[in-house]
Amino acid sequence: MYSGSIEVRAGDAGYRLEVDGDGRLRQVGFRPGQIERGPFAVEVFPLAYPTWGDDPGCSPALRVTNHDGVTTTRLVVDAYEQVPLDGGEEHRIRLVDRDEPLRIVLVFRTWPSDQVLEQWVEISHDQPGPLVLHEIAAAAPAVSVEDPWLTHYGGAWAGEWTTREEPLLLGTKLLESRGAVRPHLQLSPFFLLSPSGRSSEHDGAVLAGSLAWGGAVRLAFERGHPPWDHVRVWCGHSPQGADYVLDPGIVFTSPRMVWAWSASGRAQLTHRLHRFVRDNVVRDGARLRTTVFNNWEATFFDFDEAKLLSIIDGARELGAELFLLDDGWFGVEHPRDGDHAGLGDWDVNPRKLPSGITGLAEAASSAGLRFGLWVEPEMVSPASHLYGSHPEWVVSQPTRRRYEERHQLVLDLCRRDVREFVITTLERLLQENPGISYLKWDANRDITEPGSAVLAADRQTNFWVDTIRARWEVMAEIAGRHPDTEVMLCASGGGRVDLGTLRYCHEVWLSDNTDAATRVRMQWAASHFLPPQVIGAHVTRWGGQDLAFACAVAMSARFGFDLDSDGLSAEERAVCRRATEAYHRIRDLVQHGDLHRLVSPDEGARAALESVAADRSRAVVFAYQLADDEGGGCCPLAGLDPGLTYQSSLLYFAGEIASPPERRIGADLLASGLPWPLRHAATAAIWELAAVPAVAAPPDIPVAEE
Repeated sequence: MYSGSIEVRAGDAGYRLEVDGDGRLRQVGFRPGQIERGPFAVEVFPLAYPTWGDDPGCSPALRVTNHDGVTTTRLVVDAYEQVPLDGGEEHRIRLVDRDEPLRIVLVFRTWPSDQVLEQWVEISHDQPGPLVLHEIAAAAPAVSVEDPWLTHYGGAWAGEWTTREEPLLLGTKLLESRGAVRPHLQLSPFFLLSPSGRSSEHDGAVLAGSLAWGGAVRLAFERGHPPWDHVRVWCGHSPQGADYVLDPGIVFTSPRMVWAWSASGRAQLTHRLHRFVRDNVVRDGARLRTTVFNNWEATFFDFDEAKLLSIIDGARELGAELFLLDDGWFGVEHPRDGDHAGLGDWDVNPRKLPSGITGLAEAASSAGLRFGLWVEPEMVSPASHLYGSHPEWVVSQPTRRRYEERHQLVLDLCRRDVREFVITTLERLLQENPGISYLKWDANRDITEPGSAVLAADRQTNFWVDTIRARWEVMAEIAGRHPDTEVMLCASGGGRVDLGTLRYCHEVWLSDNTDAATRVRMQWAASHFLPPQVIGAHVTRWGGQDLAFACAVAMSARFGFDLDSDGLSAEERAVCRRATEAYHRIRDLVQHGDLHRLVSPDEGARAALESVAADRSRAVVFAYQLADDEGGGCCPLAGLDPGLTYQSSLLYFAGEIASPPERRIGADLLASGLPWPLRHAATAAIWELAAVPAVAAPPDIPVAEE
């Protein structure tokens, strides 16, 4: 049996854990800085991983029914191992039940250079038969608090990433999503917890948490009573209806929980998380992202080859680099002329595209554009050859009518033959059409009859976990076979935005809502966790918006278009070309620079962001006017070198703006900012700042004596 203390650190923050006299694991601290026990006995500190029946004063991180019917769990520390890894360490704390053959391993993976910590749990047993996992948290730390505030993000379709900030009072704040396909439409699996009053960009302690899970999520924040005032943070996949039957000898691994701390505000936290996502999560994090032109809002399902060729020519004229063919290109027996048919039949419709995908991709290549394709491989339409051949392949329950949403059903990826079909289908598309270098991977309905024919009757609740693992298996296979094919992650907009699924993709579609003013707020919220390069942002005509303003907003993320290029006026074409040229000039800064949030859109009529090069020699500043005001004031700046001289130039604008170039020293810019030139709603200014040689003062000229 192990005894003593354990310290898990990722940079300046981490856990301190100790084993008490009874062999149980206690959490002495979870915060930045050195964590000391002080004069208190270790037994007064909270359990590190409380279980059902062991601490009735808090919700359990683990609730199990053992094979013999015993429902309580009593864990003691059995062993501890610390393993050096490239760029960090893995800490493994093995706990065992005092009386039942049950093993729990708490795993911590540190990333000191990014100051990020990952945490998860592994469970196995040697009982005579299966046991049932009712609840299992990936992490359940107790955070010491004084005046805790929680920031979380939810919404529905077109309302993703709606920011909500509130104090945590006594009791439990429960946040939960549903469904196994697009649960993040309801709840984003990211949050901020400020333990000692509301945090700001540069002040206050703040903890960021993210559950890396592509399915339903539960986040619970349970605040206890003084004098030991803390918030127990329960993080894991939603256990609702998801009891998991676990056989002997099988290891169940929870989703990973990602943590990052800052003692000095949100900006520092953002820089750490952006580095972590670029370096260790998203595929090809060092690669600059392409400027995409999508045809969806130009044509929807109604197009032919001539129309697409015309759009491709228009996309080239606007400076786009990749043409993305969206929904509606497939189906022979059941043509995909609307959302009522065709899913599952991934053969090109020769009536629409007589030259096939290959011909269209070659036309794009001749125009100097790469080619991308929309797919929804996890779904099937009842009106399809696939469903007619394999009605048993869909997620369903035998006694229930199959409920259709958007005239489609969900394929059962728990079935090996279905997984092989999806992999083979995508492999065939990419092999037969080598011009495809980008996939938009979509999913447009949730699961309503959660059942699988390959799961036994007493294990149907395993479906909610197994289907996510099966999806990831398919995505991992495609990523491994086609490492150079970029993938956009989409699910009815932002229904899949998590650090687990993102490991197989290059970027996410944040929301179908492309109203520029709304997107400023959405992208602001997401920027706390996700670097701009992974956030797809397209210019559209949503609500008849001004295209110049829409361009200015989209340029602060991964820029692209979703327009009918044939329907643009000469003036609109010029606006879009100017935006593309400007974006390509600053793209490296936007996608790989250090992001600074300057003026919050949640606090008034303005918003501003800045991206600064690693060597601080260049920066780009985005200023947005969201509603009319009196104008005046300044746009604050951050991240510049106080000793350098910068020339600021107005790179792009939407509206009537006067902002002449000027040279100023970095210290002055940091102190005074740039004059705010905007007054009217839906106007914007983008400045480029570049370090230049300082202008030497004229030498003193001696005056001749008379």
